[in-house]
Amino acid sequence: MRNSFRQMLCGMLLSASFLAPNLSAQQNPPVLPLTPAQSDSVAAKALTDLRNDLVNLFADSAISNAHVGIHVASLKSKEVLFARNDTKSFVPASNMKIVSTAVAMDFLGADFQYTTTVFLDGLLKKSSGEFVGNVIIRGAGDPSMSQYFYPDPMSILHQWCDTFDSLGIRSIRGNIVGDDSYFEDEPWGEGWSWDDIPYSFSAQLSALSFNDNKVEVVTKPAFSLGQIADAMVIPTTNYVSLVNSVRTVPKDSASGINATRQAYSNVVYVSGTIAPPADSTQDPRRSSSVAVDNPTLFLVSLFKRTLSERGIVVRGSIYDAKQWGDKIAYTELRPVAYTTSPPLKEIIRNVNTISNNLGAELVWRTAAKEFSGKGSAEKGELLVQKFMEKNGLSAKGMVVADGSGLSRFNIISPKHLVGILTAMHNSRNKSAFTRSLAAPGEKGTLQNRLKNTIAASTLKAKTGTLTNVSSLSGYITTRDQEPLVFSMIFNNYTTPSSVVRNIQDLVCMRLAGFSRR
Repeated sequence: MRNSFRQMLCGMLLSASFLAPNLSAQQNPPVLPLTPAQSDSVAAKALTDLRNDLVNLFADSAISNAHVGIHVASLKSKEVLFARNDTKSFVPASNMKIVSTAVAMDFLGADFQYTTTVFLDGLLKKSSGEFVGNVIIRGAGDPSMSQYFYPDPMSILHQWCDTFDSLGIRSIRGNIVGDDSYFEDEPWGEGWSWDDIPYSFSAQLSALSFNDNKVEVVTKPAFSLGQIADAMVIPTTNYVSLVNSVRTVPKDSASGINATRQAYSNVVYVSGTIAPPADSTQDPRRSSSVAVDNPTLFLVSLFKRTLSERGIVVRGSIYDAKQWGDKIAYTELRPVAYTTSPPLKEIIRNVNTISNNLGAELVWRTAAKEFSGKGSAEKGELLVQKFMEKNGLSAKGMVVADGSGLSRFNIISPKHLVGILTAMHNSRNKSAFTRSLAAPGEKGTLQNRLKNTIAASTLKAKTGTLTNVSSLSGYITTRDQEPLVFSMIFNNYTTPSSVVRNIQDLVCMRLAGFSRR
């Protein structure tokens, strides 16, 4: 702790006033009613005390060189309880997902669903079971064909194969084409960091996404020390090549594994060392996620392999829509298999709870596509402006570069975010949107924060993190059951991020403990 005020608040963590309340009403002393004048005076003093406490928190020397903004307002009275630099420009990190998911839910509706369709373009020779023609897989931007919604996403491809079996198809003399043209060809967001390209959190964007557009590289120690470790790719695919130099070291040795690849390549290099676990009952395997290049071809290659494993030989090649070149006349094709997503509210809950970058980008571009006919970041930004106008909010000073917050080109203020959160609170999608946010102690980005504090049961918020950027925005309820909306963003700090998160947590606890009485 850097000053006495924060030491005081941390001490409060141990007091009944900042822990989750568990005392019965009978244990509390009786409270005598106040006159209206006394009540007004008490409320004014309580608000003054709150503001002074927050001023002192943000005066912490650990963040003296940082750019910090906060806006706190009552959803009941519309009163601004506290504001500091709330109209200034900030890089929001994943608080951008508040914007993109609010816009998607508003324009698409909470119950919107995606459909991915498999078409046949050709003729089936029933006597031989040979299909002469091409198989077309048409994507519509669905982010849900992943482990977040299926225990094994490969089950989707097996269901498609079941359809081919039921049609009597035994071989395919033709190609398999993945059509991802529903979105514009923008594999990454503007302003994404080039050195994040290999990692799954920065997976390429595609209207035909599968398994979060990544593979898992699973490594386990070899039988003998010094030998190259065993490594494999999941799902099993020949679309990704593995170059493995991980060596097995003794149990008591330090170990670490790095899995990466070059841009525009699907050769994955896995290096480092791995030690057998000290306890033989522990899982010896280590897993690393790596994003794939060209997710559309990744899915098509997996489907071709699955067909082959099911005894259906494909004698052609795989293509994505750009490589294929020919315009596809869907009105003349036969749809034979469908995969329908969960409702959008469930997808957005995944996006905001765990901060799913790919999902945020896809739902934002889907809303742009459905509203304007073009699934691009440019149209997505225009749709954000439409949302702001529709809800009587100013978009002045906002710059929207992507839907996930990975881009440092995004610019927004705490007041903008509070306005959007307030609009969603007053919308028909209030419950679904609020449920999409993370909560302390629950699976998600707040799982290990603010547990067993007074804020634990009243906070619903979205976190945001980039290097030297940390944000937290959402809803919280005070001790008087007054609903508040807030946004706080920290940019350009040089202290450890844990210190900044601690300040955010202390702010939330102070808001949750606020009482006007």
